[in-house]
Parts: sequence; C-alpha cells; structure tokens
Amino acid sequence: MAPIFHLIALVAFLSSPSINGADAFSLRPSAVSHRCRIHSTTSTTTALSAIEIGTDDDDDDDVDPSLPGQMKISEIKSELDLRKVNYNDCFDREALEIRLNEARCSGKADPSLIDEFNRRNLEANVKGEDALEVTDNMLESAVGGDGTLPGGLPPDMLKSMMSDPELVNMLRSPKMQEVMKLVMEGGQDALEDAMTNDKEAYECVTKLNSIMGNMK
Repeated sequence: MAPIFHLIALVAFLSSPSINGADAFSLRPSAVSHRCRIHSTTSTTTALSAIEIGTDDDDDDDVDPSLPGQMKISEIKSELDLRKVNYNDCFDREALEIRLNEARCSGKADPSLIDEFNRRNLEANVKGEDALEVTDNMLESAVGGDGTLPGGLPPDMLKSMMSDPELVNMLRSPKMQEVMKLVMEGGQDALEDAMTNDKEAYECVTKLNSIMGNMK
C-alpha cells in the first residue's frame, strides 16, 4: 500500500462528520475481505450469496446482516458516500465490499475532501483551535467492526501519523495536497505520472515515503 493512500485515508477521516460533532456510527467503514486492505484484523473470508439490496440502509442490514469482522451494509455505503464513490450498480454485499476495497487501494475519493479539510483548518485557526486534535473518545466511537476508522486506517496508525510533526506539515502542504487530488481522481497511474514529470511532486512523495517508512 503506497503511503500516499494512507495519507488520503487520514484526510478522509479528518474531513468526516465523525470528528465534527456528527454521529460517528454512520460513517464507520466496512470490513473488506480482499488483499489490499490497509489493515486486517481477521483472515477468514466467508462466501456470501448475492442478495439484492434495497434503498433503505436499515433494511439492507436486516436482509444481509454483518458477520464477525464485518460492518453493516449501511456502513460500507457510508464510507463510499464519504469518498463520493458511486455504488448504484452494486446490488449485494460482495459488490459493495469490492467497490470500497478498490477505492481504498487506489486512493479514489472526491478531491473536495481536501477542500473540506482546509476549510476546517481555516475555521479552527480563526477560533484559535487545533483542527487536527483527535481524542481517544472520537476514535473509539468511530471504529468499525474491522478495527478501522472512516477512510480505512487503524486507530493506532492514525495516532502515529498525527503525532509526527513532519507528516502533519506535509498534510497541509499545497504541493502534497495537489498530488493527493491527482491520485484521488486518477489513482496509481496519476501518481506515477506526477512523479515522472514533476520534480517537486517526486520530492514530496519521496519524503512522505521516507517518513512513513520510519514510522513505528
């Protein structure tokens, strides 16, 4: 998993209503039983039959209830909504899990998440507050059944990232944000293109890789 995908997951969490006074439960991510999960708390994959999903999230959860290590269908949809990833063509749990897994593994998300992150930072600065302050209570209330937060990061990884001053500075870097937006829209191909054709982007991503590589 490329470090920039972890950074995008961090931005997704910091931009979610779960740390802005909203109900964190509605934004908990799904457990994704595919190889590219950011973190795994269970190695068991259970075959699921294709059960048609309706439009009401609560009904979805009744029709196809979650198993241990999984989140509800409504919670899968919540992270897809957070990333603004369309899932209208997903008609069962497996299809939704695949769609979320693909988004997490490619960094796919709406670039407006970056704008929301910056808006919150600006508002917090005006009030003299720290927009990046995340309490243990916030994390505990937002953790899903797969042990991850909205965006896909495990709480321990998020806390490690947030405690690194260099990484936090990079999160606010205009160039890093420009690269993240490119990746959100174009995935791995966009990242490789930026690193090939933009020296500043290459240096920024290389520095991020080094910071994440040294993180415990």
